[in-house]
Amino acid sequence: MADKAFVRYNVCEPYLLARIKALRMPPAVIGIKLTDDKQVYSAVVDIPMGNGLLGTLVCLANGAVNIFFNNGTSITGLAANHPTLAQACRSFLVSSTQSLPVCERTSVFDLPTNPNNHFVHLMTRKGVYKTVINPFTAANEADKMRAFLLHLYQKVMSEVQTAQAKEAANRKKV
Repeated sequence: MADKAFVRYNVCEPYLLARIKALRMPPAVIGIKLTDDKQVYSAVVDIPMGNGLLGTLVCLANGAVNIFFNNGTSITGLAANHPTLAQACRSFLVSSTQSLPVCERTSVFDLPTNPNNHFVHLMTRKGVYKTVINPFTAANEADKMRAFLLHLYQKVMSEVQTAQAKEAANRKKV
């Protein structure tokens, strides 16, 4: 199957700054003391969302979840009032340690150019590990670790949507 056309996302400076800050954030900044070299304390997932929109999901071990978009918009602070979102975030990070064998250590933080590819970056004491996930083919791979990772961060995205819906409903009540 041929890859879809090459996509270059238009990005703004606030997006690039937020993304690189997340990719380079040391564990002490989020108040985490690592106990193991393979402990994942943060994840940055680049998710093409169609029509030139790229979302970057940032999950921190303290339960914080943010999504930054290449157009400069963002979704931040929801996990503080939505415990199920914070729990999904923590579960993603704890469970993602199992997927480190399908990742490669990297210091290059390019953006996806194939609209079918998600870039998953996992931060550990030993550095940043990256894997590429195609959500359309991950379930068919012999090694199910990419499909497992996909499921974990899709759960976080689902909880973000639920939290947004609850926030919207609460605003309507006021």
